[in-house]
Amino acid sequence: MTPDSALPTAPWAENTQKETAFARWWPEPEATRGAVPVSAGAVGLLAALLIPGAPRPGIDLVICGSAAAVPVGILAWRRGRAAGHRRPVGGGAIALGLTAIGLAAVSAVRASEWLAWGCVAAALCLGAAVALDVRRWHALLATVPLFGVAVLRALPWAGRATRVGRLRLSRPWLTGAGTGTLCTLVVGGLLASADDAFADALVALWPSVDLGLLPARGLVFLAATGTVLGALFAVSTTLTLPRPADQNPVVSRHPAEWLTPLVLVAVTIAAFLAVEATMLFGGAEVVGQAGSASHAERARQGFGQLTVVTLIVLVLLAWSGRVAAAGPARHRQLMGAVGGVLLVLALLLGASALRRLWLYQGIYGWTVTRLNAGAFELWVAVVLVGVAVGWLLRRTELLPRFVVGSAALGLMVMGLLGPDALVAAANVERYAATEDIDQSYLAALSADAVPALSRLPEPMRSCVLAGRPAAKDPWFGWNLSRSRADEILHSKPVLTSPEGC
Repeated sequence: MTPDSALPTAPWAENTQKETAFARWWPEPEATRGAVPVSAGAVGLLAALLIPGAPRPGIDLVICGSAAAVPVGILAWRRGRAAGHRRPVGGGAIALGLTAIGLAAVSAVRASEWLAWGCVAAALCLGAAVALDVRRWHALLATVPLFGVAVLRALPWAGRATRVGRLRLSRPWLTGAGTGTLCTLVVGGLLASADDAFADALVALWPSVDLGLLPARGLVFLAATGTVLGALFAVSTTLTLPRPADQNPVVSRHPAEWLTPLVLVAVTIAAFLAVEATMLFGGAEVVGQAGSASHAERARQGFGQLTVVTLIVLVLLAWSGRVAAAGPARHRQLMGAVGGVLLVLALLLGASALRRLWLYQGIYGWTVTRLNAGAFELWVAVVLVGVAVGWLLRRTELLPRFVVGSAALGLMVMGLLGPDALVAAANVERYAATEDIDQSYLAALSADAVPALSRLPEPMRSCVLAGRPAAKDPWFGWNLSRSRADEILHSKPVLTSPEGC
């Protein structure tokens, strides 16, 4: 007879093996209480009531983000405590989670909509990475699809959770909550019809009922509920992706194989710095002189050069450091010496580009794009130094979280400071010194720039602040910058017909 090992594998057997492997590196959580779907639904209902009713990003996003973080944090803490950990939740996870909440708080502090939504998107991605507890590059890069899988797997898991527990207790609670809500709505409507002041208070306190927003509220409810369920599922289990490095172990190689690229790239960067020393380290008269490329093109080229060269240097350092670590101690020493020189050259190139950007803005002024480019260059330099320190201390496993955490922290700081506010303040100071200003650009900035632009003398102040509408946000759409801008423009209105604009 044919041995079993020689028989062909049936399709259902292959699927079973795949499911077993999938459950091994991402097991199904144990059944939990009905509080999981209830808390997720409560957050979804809160988001559906607040977010669609706010015309612009405001404190509603902070409220919903904080409400979503509470059940996720409680469940993660309980799971860690049940496992007997001294710290139920790690310090790194707490720091990244607080950074995610700080990113969401930008929407309540700054009025720039692109900045607010960008920080919210970054907060969601960072929160997903914290919930999944990803620590390696291949898992970090797959955070979004992995979290999508967590949301899909959370639906049947939450459905089973509703059937676990004491149903005799849940039915009275549901009956009481439904009856109380119905009676409250009827009584509130009758009292509102009896007194106009009470009706105005209800309208100001809660979003008005708009049937046109029902589809948007339904979509927000589903999205928020699914997101919270996915996060609760992720913190209830342990994701352990298979590491490609374990399948293909690194072997020691001849130093010439990884040392030659490092030396060639280092020599190239050194030659570039030597040839371009006048342009890179010269004064404003050198940066502003006419040449083969326009001034704006030269500034963009400096930013692009730094980005591309830094990526190449990071890839080379990561690959050569990984290979050198598998060899004898002298390979690691050689890698440290040559890699250190290459790192210094890359940092020097970054410093030169920052200097050129600084001199360039001294001639033409700051814009949001130039400010963001400079901030990105500084973050790249921080990443380079962090990679070097991690390699020297042999703690390269911390680099993925360091890169993501530093990027999120830098974005949060920039968001709270406000690029529009910083650019407006710099241009106001430049106008006081040179009487040169770009009215159309400053007039297009968000309400973040109003406090700085209000310091301009008339009629220039009215020229750049004219035509700004009042905020008129509900309480759940309150924003600090829009509120301050309204107070400033109300206390000192702009001229109706300013001359010289």
